[in-house]
Amino acid sequence: MKAKRSRPPISIRDAGPQDIDTVIELATAADPEGAKDPTNFNDMRQALSRPPSGPLSHHRSLAILAEDRDGRPLGALLGGAPNWVYMHDGLDHPALRGPLISLLERIGNISAVAAHPDHRGRGVGTELVQHAARRFTRAGYGLLTLNFRTGLEDYYERLGFATMRTLNVHLGFGYTVGQQWEESRIAAKPLDRYTSLADVPGLDSPVVSGILPNSVLPKSAHFDGQSLRF
Repeated sequence: MKAKRSRPPISIRDAGPQDIDTVIELATAADPEGAKDPTNFNDMRQALSRPPSGPLSHHRSLAILAEDRDGRPLGALLGGAPNWVYMHDGLDHPALRGPLISLLERIGNISAVAAHPDHRGRGVGTELVQHAARRFTRAGYGLLTLNFRTGLEDYYERLGFATMRTLNVHLGFGYTVGQQWEESRIAAKPLDRYTSLADVPGLDSPVVSGILPNSVLPKSAHFDGQSLRF
């Protein structure tokens, strides 16, 4: 009979320039395939090279390290703005320039969670995700998202996330955008009393409601096969 592994005491702190190599090593161990492209670390290097500043650890980026009582690294988490917001064709409309800026301050995204191979299964990732949720909440974000591979639905649902294939976001004034990923699913967690995930007839995934002013979905909302109707 295998002995049950105990969970090490975990402390979490903001990462800094001195931690760049440590964070890269953790990220590489967690995703060796992704680490083969060195450009994948460019955003992280840029964020960690900047001086610490609010509202997150490095302005609108979050970089945190989990350590044991002796300061040895157990895991790391990186987060910030969701990349799809910058690339979505549906956000190019001139009427959405103001809402787009606000959206980047309201939707937070966890881009990477990495636990040291010797400490996986001991709650390191859970501690990091929960800490990140608190940080994004305090910074005024209304929704926290992350992408994950199929098979981890139960894990993220236990952490309070809803899991889905498509992220639909109602922006108000009749505008709704949807983003889908081919090789992963999305987890989303409302962080404040204004934001919710609304089930809409005709859609398989819920719609983010209330993330921006005047963006609460009316109860009459439904999908007619082509667009959202109210």
